Amino acid sequence: MRHTALFIAIMLALGGSGQAAVNGPAAYRITLRSHVTLSATQLTLADLLPATAPESLREATRGIKLGVAPQPPVLRILYRQQLRFLMAAHPRLLARFVIPDEIVIQRSYRLLTRNEVIQAIQAALRNEGAREMSGSALAKVHFSAPVYVTQKDPGLRVIRIECDPSRGETQFRLWTSKEPGILPFDVTLQSSVEVPTLIASHTLAPGQVVSAADFTVALTPASRSASGQPAAAADFEGMEPRTLVRRGQPVQRNEFGQAVLVEPDTLATLIVRGGGFNIKTMVTPLEQGVMGQEIRVRNIESRQVVEAQVAGRDLLVRRNGGF
Repeated sequence: MRHTALFIAIMLALGGSGQAAVNGPAAYRITLRSHVTLSATQLTLADLLPATAPESLREATRGIKLGVAPQPPVLRILYRQQLRFLMAAHPRLLARFVIPDEIVIQRSYRLLTRNEVIQAIQAALRNEGAREMSGSALAKVHFSAPVYVTQKDPGLRVIRIECDPSRGETQFRLWTSKEPGILPFDVTLQSSVEVPTLIASHTLAPGQVVSAADFTVALTPASRSASGQPAAAADFEGMEPRTLVRRGQPVQRNEFGQAVLVEPDTLATLIVRGGGFNIKTMVTPLEQGVMGQEIRVRNIESRQVVEAQVAGRDLLVRRNGGF
């Protein structure tokens, strides 16, 4: 029923009855285009219609999909027999068209410009807090291959910065976020880039509980994902390194784990804080805890069980509450 209604709409758009349109002279038939340039990712039958086709016919054929458009600059060839197969569910409609031996399909595209890449790199360096680079230095950026895009603004952004101090160059990996079908690509800058990086102020041993004071920020050759912000010293508060971290070594969050500061059945100090008073007492933790975690503890004198927050090694705090 749906196909019949569609066919009637198309025939009316062509200005003739259904039977006359199907069996009528070739003058009533529409010759499809032999070369199509698409701005969309999906190819439909409407895209193959000539400019002179009635708008009602174009509207009726937009829902008939014929596959995806090729990624530029690749061409797709749609042969007559392929089109007949794709339109097997619309035999009456198919009879209304003169189909070329082959139809060349391509996407409209353009070459990504050097200026666009430079702007994306400048934005990434600003986000990373890197030292300002001159336009003449950035103009030396080298493409490994041409990159083609289909949009005016492909959403270009830097996703990784990798510096090679021995060669005095920096590699930027870029991605067209608004055109995810295009693979990330690399460009190389014949200059070293330094970005603010969190480093260890002194050597940190495995299992050592660290604080913000154990770290500092220094400019080092870039070698990380372009996150926009370096790791903060406060992020590592109460954690411990999994392996030895040497003085001056850049630190990553995945190199540290939460330190267990309170162990079950090991005496700990609890500070109860209220309005204008602090009470210190000894408790027995009933479970292990890491910095900032709420755990259950038992008062060794009253045997009362309450919850308290881990604040350090064998140290807990409970606010606005008594025992």
